[in-house]
Amino acid sequence: MKDFQSAITDAVKNALKDTEGDNIGALQTTLIEQLSNELNEQVTLNNLKSKLAVLFEYEKNYLELVKEYKEEIKFASTIQEDLRKERAKFFSDTLQEVSNTLSEAQIDNEVASRWLKELVGSYTKSLDLSSGLIEEHTLDMIGKIRSEAKSNKASVDVSNITKKGE
Repeated sequence: MKDFQSAITDAVKNALKDTEGDNIGALQTTLIEQLSNELNEQVTLNNLKSKLAVLFEYEKNYLELVKEYKEEIKFASTIQEDLRKERAKFFSDTLQEVSNTLSEAQIDNEVASRWLKELVGSYTKSLDLSSGLIEEHTLDMIGKIRSEAKSNKASVDVSNITKKGE
């Protein structure tokens, strides 16, 4: 970068060498500054283009991975939704039905209350266990997608990307 800038500086100085007038030094300085600023902007723009191209390729690969695992993602989402619905149905309908059945069977209130409490505890533990298994499966799948994305990130070739972007 420094060699390139000094080459341009030398070229401008040589071009202005034969120019007449007292203001040559100021003209040279202004011209050198303008060229230097223009080059810096160009280099910065090229770096930005290169970084954006790498980011684009990474995101494109990530999108491809999400497409590849689309069915697994849908499956995990559906299972989680079903579990939430089952939990809501248990507390809104099933528990009320069991309570009514115990009342109709004229079970002692204390016994019915204890039995309902145990039922709720047991069912809640079962749902929590299912939820934990679903969460573990989902996290494993996300980890797999991330590790594949990282391995794809390492294979992105910046030189090929910049050639495409030019």
